[in-house]
Amino acid sequence: MKKINRRDVLQLLEENRNPNTIFSVVYLKKSGEIRRMNCMLGVKKHLKGGKLKYNAKERGYLIVLDTQKKAYRTVNLNTISNIKSKGVEYHVEG
Repeated sequence: MKKINRRDVLQLLEENRNPNTIFSVVYLKKSGEIRRMNCMLGVKKHLKGGKLKYNAKERGYLIVLDTQKKAYRTVNLNTISNIKSKGVEYHVEG
Protein backbone atom coordinates (compact mmCIF):
# COMPACT_ATOMS: atom_id res chain seq x y z
CA MET A 1 0.00 0.00 0.00
CA LYS A 2 1.39 3.39 -1.01
CA LYS A 3 1.19 6.42 1.24
CA ILE A 4 -0.19 9.71 -0.05
CA ASN A 5 -0.32 13.12 1.58
CA ARG A 6 -3.78 14.59 2.20
CA ARG A 7 -3.05 17.63 -0.01
CA ASP A 8 -2.50 15.28 -3.00
CA VAL A 9 -5.82 13.40 -2.59
CA LEU A 10 -7.88 15.68 -4.84
CA GLN A 11 -5.30 15.49 -7.62
CA LEU A 12 -5.23 11.69 -7.43
CA LEU A 13 -9.03 11.46 -7.54
CA GLU A 14 -9.35 13.97 -10.38
CA GLU A 15 -7.25 11.59 -12.51
CA ASN A 16 -10.36 9.36 -12.40
CA ARG A 17 -12.62 11.98 -14.00
CA ASN A 18 -13.24 9.70 -17.02
CA PRO A 19 -16.82 8.44 -16.49
CA ASN A 20 -15.73 4.83 -17.04
CA THR A 21 -13.17 4.78 -14.21
CA ILE A 22 -14.32 3.28 -10.93
CA PHE A 23 -12.34 3.83 -7.74
CA SER A 24 -13.02 3.17 -4.08
CA VAL A 25 -12.68 5.35 -1.03
CA VAL A 26 -12.89 4.73 2.69
CA TYR A 27 -13.92 7.79 4.65
CA LEU A 28 -15.53 8.95 7.86
CA LYS A 29 -19.12 10.10 7.42
CA LYS A 30 -20.47 13.14 9.24
CA SER A 31 -22.37 10.76 11.54
CA GLY A 32 -19.06 9.18 12.62
CA GLU A 33 -19.64 5.99 10.64
CA ILE A 34 -16.80 4.64 8.47
CA ARG A 35 -17.90 3.99 4.92
CA ARG A 36 -16.33 2.14 1.98
CA MET A 37 -17.73 3.14 -1.38
CA ASN A 38 -17.09 2.32 -5.03
CA CYS A 39 -17.63 5.47 -7.01
CA MET A 40 -17.10 7.41 -10.22
CA LEU A 41 -16.50 11.05 -11.12
CA GLY A 42 -17.91 13.00 -14.03
CA VAL A 43 -21.14 11.01 -14.41
CA LYS A 44 -24.13 13.09 -15.52
CA LYS A 45 -26.62 10.31 -16.32
CA HIS A 46 -28.47 10.33 -12.99
CA LEU A 47 -28.78 14.10 -12.54
CA LYS A 48 -32.27 15.41 -11.89
CA GLY A 49 -31.73 19.03 -12.92
CA GLY A 50 -30.92 20.59 -9.56
CA LYS A 51 -27.76 22.52 -8.82
CA LEU A 52 -25.74 22.70 -5.65
CA LYS A 53 -26.22 25.85 -3.62
CA TYR A 54 -22.54 25.87 -2.68
CA ASN A 55 -19.15 25.24 -4.25
CA ALA A 56 -18.18 21.74 -3.11
CA LYS A 57 -14.45 22.13 -3.82
CA GLU A 58 -14.25 25.35 -1.79
CA ARG A 59 -15.66 23.46 1.19
CA GLY A 60 -13.32 20.49 0.72
CA TYR A 61 -15.96 18.12 -0.68
CA LEU A 62 -16.07 15.93 -3.75
CA ILE A 63 -19.35 14.90 -5.43
CA VAL A 64 -19.24 11.31 -6.70
CA LEU A 65 -21.67 8.70 -8.00
CA ASP A 66 -22.00 5.66 -5.72
CA THR A 67 -21.90 2.84 -8.28
CA GLN A 68 -23.76 0.37 -6.07
CA LYS A 69 -26.67 2.62 -5.06
CA LYS A 70 -26.70 4.69 -8.29
CA ALA A 71 -26.93 7.86 -6.22
CA TYR A 72 -24.73 10.90 -5.80
CA ARG A 73 -22.76 11.25 -2.58
CA THR A 74 -20.69 14.03 -1.07
CA VAL A 75 -17.30 12.91 0.25
CA ASN A 76 -15.34 15.11 2.66
CA LEU A 77 -11.77 15.11 1.34
CA ASN A 78 -10.46 15.72 4.86
CA THR A 79 -11.88 12.45 6.21
CA ILE A 80 -10.68 10.05 3.48
CA SER A 81 -8.40 7.39 4.94
CA ASN A 82 -7.88 4.99 1.99
CA ILE A 83 -8.22 5.11 -1.79
CA LYS A 84 -7.96 2.36 -4.38
CA SER A 85 -7.47 3.73 -7.87
CA LYS A 86 -6.40 1.91 -11.04
CA GLY A 87 -5.42 -1.17 -9.02
CA VAL A 88 -3.21 0.73 -6.56
CA GLU A 89 -4.13 1.14 -2.90
CA TYR A 90 -3.23 4.37 -1.09
CA HIS A 91 -3.26 5.24 2.60
CA VAL A 92 -3.89 8.94 3.22
CA GLU A 93 -1.68 10.63 5.80
CA GLY A 94 -1.74 14.09 7.31
